[in-house]
Amino acid sequence: MNDVSRYHGEDEDDFRPSAARLVDSLRDTGYLPEAAFADVIDNSIAANATRVRVELSALYGEVRVVFLDNGDGMDEAGLRSAMRYGSPKRPDPKSLGKFGMGLKTASTAFCERLTVISLKDGVPSIRAWDMDTIRQLDKWVLETPSWSTYAEDRDALVEFAGAGRSGTMVIWEKVDRLVTPGTEQKVLGQLEILGDELCEELSAMFARFLDRNNKAHPDVAISVVGCDGSERHLQGWDPLCLELNSEGVKRVKPLPLKTVTVTRHDGSTSAFTVAGGILPPQNSLSAAEQKQVRYSLDNQGIYIYREGRLIWHEGWPPRMYKKEGKMTRLRVVLDFGHELDDVFSIDFRKSRIIISQTVRQELQKIVAPWRNHVLKEATASGGHDDGGDSAAARHLRANNAIGKHSESTKLASVKVEGGEATLQNKYNRQPVRVDGVHIYSETGVRVREEDSLEGNVLWAGALDDDGEVCVQLGRSHPYFARMYAACKDKPEALMAIDMLLWTCANAEIGIWSEQNKGIIRDFRMSISSGLNILCQELPDPSDD
Repeated sequence: MNDVSRYHGEDEDDFRPSAARLVDSLRDTGYLPEAAFADVIDNSIAANATRVRVELSALYGEVRVVFLDNGDGMDEAGLRSAMRYGSPKRPDPKSLGKFGMGLKTASTAFCERLTVISLKDGVPSIRAWDMDTIRQLDKWVLETPSWSTYAEDRDALVEFAGAGRSGTMVIWEKVDRLVTPGTEQKVLGQLEILGDELCEELSAMFARFLDRNNKAHPDVAISVVGCDGSERHLQGWDPLCLELNSEGVKRVKPLPLKTVTVTRHDGSTSAFTVAGGILPPQNSLSAAEQKQVRYSLDNQGIYIYREGRLIWHEGWPPRMYKKEGKMTRLRVVLDFGHELDDVFSIDFRKSRIIISQTVRQELQKIVAPWRNHVLKEATASGGHDDGGDSAAARHLRANNAIGKHSESTKLASVKVEGGEATLQNKYNRQPVRVDGVHIYSETGVRVREEDSLEGNVLWAGALDDDGEVCVQLGRSHPYFARMYAACKDKPEALMAIDMLLWTCANAEIGIWSEQNKGIIRDFRMSISSGLNILCQELPDPSDD
């Protein structure tokens, strides 16, 4: 710690704001974690970095976050300037690191000590802001830490910079707002979740920089290293998901690019563009595709990009539309350049926008026909994407949902070879051969219909060649026709019943043994018999 006594002194004509008060105010600027991490990465990209790595770690409950890049780096004068709150403007107005505040405010929103090490042509420099020092002295004291404390970090930066011999390391220490304090295990668990969330958010924010086929923006490789040392390399995520389209097959319906010209505050004009896409019906997507598309109510709406970087995706702008299930398939992309920062009222966090009434009206003119088209399709399908009347389409939602959670619902380890299955479960610690269970060669289908099942039961457990549990449904059972007739226009209810019956089949496989297989069969027949009687209270299918 520096000798702070030499900084004391008063000047009755010095009316600069209290550093102690202001630094705490600047910590409360409303940053979300992903926005803060993105702000630091913005500076790396602005410094022409081609590689950025984020490291999350914790030791004895103390969290540490490190950012490394191989960008241009800074010499001593450049680093001092960059550490200044309100640092000089960058020469390129398109720069993602535009406002001179992000590095400091984004960092200290979550930590009490910010240290920056920069390497320029092989020469390292180091500076640090420490909130405790600033509060104690009530002065903006920019510290120069001892290299003995940060020697390992300096060496790590030199290694990361490589032959270029330039780069920057940003270190967050005394992290007090990123996770909730607790045991080391609790902290590590929170950091693991944070790592997952960062990978998802950053892959969207910097998608165009991560995409090497996008020639409009520089290529940047971004990775996140977790507490266990594993490194995840981010892949860009496009909300329109046009990668689902192939030659001659347009699963995502692209919507035409529109250009909107607006008048800026100084009277000059500039333009932004609007494009969009309509995703395929949810039940036409596999579980893997739904994950890839990030199919959810939260992800509908407008995605706004500034200079190629995603800055806002909170659904629909205020006073435009509300989120609704029927609109989940519609996504809209708005692109604008730095010259429209004042029109969209971009703040230094680059995570807030204000859509003026004029711009909102222009947007609605463009989006309204697209929205009406999606609503019309939803109405035509009874408010949902039924995908048709075939057995496969009828159970597709349930198939995808069950497949999505296959690992967490697994009750037995099953292997299928040569048309025979062996399993291990809590009743069979060693592999045993399973008999009396049908095995399907076609895989990936969890809910299957058959004309009838042995004993005219409603359902029976089955397997496929991958060893996954399936449920067979007997169409000849009286409950079957009445059940599906009652749920014809209620896809969620239909999915819920499919899930229930599949879970019964899964439980059968989970407890199957040579000793109790007869009990399982009797249990299934007893339930089917009871449903045969009770289903008389349901409407006859012919009445529908």
